[in-house]
Amino acid sequence: MEVGKYISLGNSIIVRQSTNGIFSYFHSYRDKNDKDKKGNGKVKRRPLFTTEKADEKAYIKAILMSKNLVISEMEEKREEVKQEKIDEKYTLLYMKRYYFDKKAEKKHFELKRIYGNGLSEEELKNNTNYKDKLYNFTKEENRIDKAFNEIYLDEEKTIKFMEVDIRELLEEDIETVVNKKLHAMSQKSIFNLISLVRAFTNYGIKKLKLKCHNPFAHLDIDFKNVYRNRERYLRKEQIVSLLIRCEEDKNKFGKSNPNVYNAVYLAILTAGRKMTILSVQKKSFDFDNKILHLYNYKTEKFYKVFLPDEAINYFQKFLKDFDNDEYVIKDFKSKIKKKQPFRAIPKRVYEILDEMFNQGLDKSNNEDRNQVINFHSLRRSVATNLALSNVSIFKIMKLLNHSDIAQTQKYLALPDLDMTTEVENTHSDIYEYIKLKRETLQSSKSALEYLEYLKDDNFSSQKDISAFEKQISDWSFKLENEFDDNFTVNKFSTVEYLKHYLEYRNEFSTINEYHEETNLTI
Repeated sequence: MEVGKYISLGNSIIVRQSTNGIFSYFHSYRDKNDKDKKGNGKVKRRPLFTTEKADEKAYIKAILMSKNLVISEMEEKREEVKQEKIDEKYTLLYMKRYYFDKKAEKKHFELKRIYGNGLSEEELKNNTNYKDKLYNFTKEENRIDKAFNEIYLDEEKTIKFMEVDIRELLEEDIETVVNKKLHAMSQKSIFNLISLVRAFTNYGIKKLKLKCHNPFAHLDIDFKNVYRNRERYLRKEQIVSLLIRCEEDKNKFGKSNPNVYNAVYLAILTAGRKMTILSVQKKSFDFDNKILHLYNYKTEKFYKVFLPDEAINYFQKFLKDFDNDEYVIKDFKSKIKKKQPFRAIPKRVYEILDEMFNQGLDKSNNEDRNQVINFHSLRRSVATNLALSNVSIFKIMKLLNHSDIAQTQKYLALPDLDMTTEVENTHSDIYEYIKLKRETLQSSKSALEYLEYLKDDNFSSQKDISAFEKQISDWSFKLENEFDDNFTVNKFSTVEYLKHYLEYRNEFSTINEYHEETNLTI
């Protein structure tokens, strides 16, 4: 060790050996009250003890002094951080960024566990499934940005409340902005915007431990027509006309875009949402079992629908040269086959819908907007036509991939539809099963055994029992008066055999001839 040189021992403790061989120990620190030219505290040393005068008491005192100095420095740092937090301006833009960053980070690690096996970060972020799952985050944030931009671009000199600290933002300021600057938005859009801003503000206040209330919590805003009452739908003949129009549609060069027809056709076949339709690939089709596998982006679950023969034949031919992982709605112009879905339904579909069904409607008007037929209207139209055709609401619920029947009833928005009929139809499905079960039992039980079964069966009403008793009486009358074989109902081993005998006996001259030709015996 070089004499006269200070050597660090760690934990801000340094030692120096003098020429007489005595070791002196010091605590090194920065004096915040004596700063250098750069504004940093000057490095200074506090003497602790020397080896010459050191004893147990000196050691203990030095250790305590050192601890207190370290604790003091830590407290100073905490105060600095706390002061930084006080000085930080928590605007709505800051809170929005904080909320979406945290949510996206959480979602990223969740998806990495599912899809990131063996993939680099860059490969994972380019993964189609990964990007699809993060789509809702960007969609929500874009909705807020669009509204915020509208406020910025407004020429009126009202408060730019996105730049005000959340702790200084007043409810009156928010109400002024909503009433004066968001007039172009629908009531539902404003309601959704306020709900989303309220959510991320709550999140920021809680996570950042801010001592303030949420100014969006109790706004005095009268929202009217928040939930759109879209009663308009396409009738069956209108749906057919739309399909024909899309199939025949050609651009100015005389070429058709198969995406236009396929998007509408899939929507009508499946009643799926647009993101569900856009994610359909060739491998989604199970042609042998006539099933199409779909993905519900709201519940993040797969489900399936059954397809008619016509649809199976069409897609088998159309997708003949597609790879399994190619999307039905895809970029046909590019020479490179991009194995990723489109982000939106072709614009031409909306143009055709406007031409056919939205003439004279002003989309900027809230009342007219409720009457607009858009791509999502196809989903509602399919469901509504099924309901009006007395299809079981339970079956409609399954097709729409809703979680309960109440959700489907609200979705259909058919005030004149008697839902009692739908309940009866649901029950009729049960009775169809019971009917099938009874027909099976008739092939194994005699008439009297089957009568006893009906009397014991909980699903059989007195009407069912009386009807079968009358049937036995009719059969007995036929046997006694139309044939000379001296057979009674009791002599037939099963109801099925009895029915067959009564139906075909007149085609034979004798009972023996009947047995020989049919290979049936009593």
